[in-house]
Amino acid sequence: MTVLLPVYGGSKHLDGLLKALEQDPYPDKEVIVTVDAPTEETRSLESEYPWVKFKWSKKRRGKVNALNEETANSSGEFLLFIDCDIKIVKERFLGKVAAALREKELVDIKKQIIRDSLMAKLVSYEYLSGSLTSYIFDNLNSSCPQLNGACFAIRRETFERLGGFNKVLYEDLDLAFRAFQSDVSYSFADDIVVMNAVDPELENWLKQRKRWGIGLVKWIKGNLIGLLRGISRDPFVFLAAFMVLSPSSLLIAASFLFSADSIIKVSSLGVLLSSRGLYQIPPSSLGQISTSISKSIAMLIAGYLSSSIVFFLAARRLNYEFNLLEFALYFFLYNPVWLIIILISLVRLILKKEPSELDWKV
Repeated sequence: MTVLLPVYGGSKHLDGLLKALEQDPYPDKEVIVTVDAPTEETRSLESEYPWVKFKWSKKRRGKVNALNEETANSSGEFLLFIDCDIKIVKERFLGKVAAALREKELVDIKKQIIRDSLMAKLVSYEYLSGSLTSYIFDNLNSSCPQLNGACFAIRRETFERLGGFNKVLYEDLDLAFRAFQSDVSYSFADDIVVMNAVDPELENWLKQRKRWGIGLVKWIKGNLIGLLRGISRDPFVFLAAFMVLSPSSLLIAASFLFSADSIIKVSSLGVLLSSRGLYQIPPSSLGQISTSISKSIAMLIAGYLSSSIVFFLAARRLNYEFNLLEFALYFFLYNPVWLIIILISLVRLILKKEPSELDWKV
């Protein structure tokens, strides 16, 4: 088995990750750490782990370029890709991954979040939604169009048949979708767990999502026909997955389209904010607006409660933590903000106003 760890600069988690791999009893392992623009601290690890193959590049090659290059020079029958902010917590981790790959060609490994900040706790529900989506596809379909690339494994022959990673920001999602189109056998290994660290800073999260939003919209644009074919083939599974990945979206939209007088509600919003205009609205119109808003609020609450039940049951099944208050923040704040970022990215793409500085390199 070849384990590939891409690093840009350095990572405070890399030492612990290499130590866990060193202690893993799996006999035939090749570990390659490919580092772009390494720090001195990262370089010092080479002497501590002489059995690890460190590949250094002074320039920033980008994750996709680095992984494709080092994969081509590796020797393992199985390929395991791990981001440098991952923590291995299970014993005999590599052996379990190898066993799963003997059964399926592509294995997505369950990730849980190190819940050490509010941001990490909110992101944990995003990871829960991703795991639930993978669980749904694993049980209702033979393959899955999505993948969390922080930690996954694939047979070398399958990776090469798919052509490796494409030069896109969402290289993991892109690989998973091509595997889905090619009917590559898939497994969500919910019995194999790794922990993922999350940057607690809101500013860094926004920068990351800005990149991801533009990358996602570009990827959807380039794969729209394939997506439509996949949806037509398994509409129920795709709808269920979409509702899990974005529980706020349809409910928020439906709450504003629920009644026939939703146009009155929107057009009257500005008038309602004016004390003079408030007295000029007929009582019957006020009643219509009040009823419409009440229906919207009721639908949002119902959506939150139903989503809470789904996520609570999923958390129980997949062994994630669940808290109603945290989920309320995720449902009403975190998920809608992420959706707004995606919509802004879509508008930018349509208007051809993509930001020039995105700090990414594939």
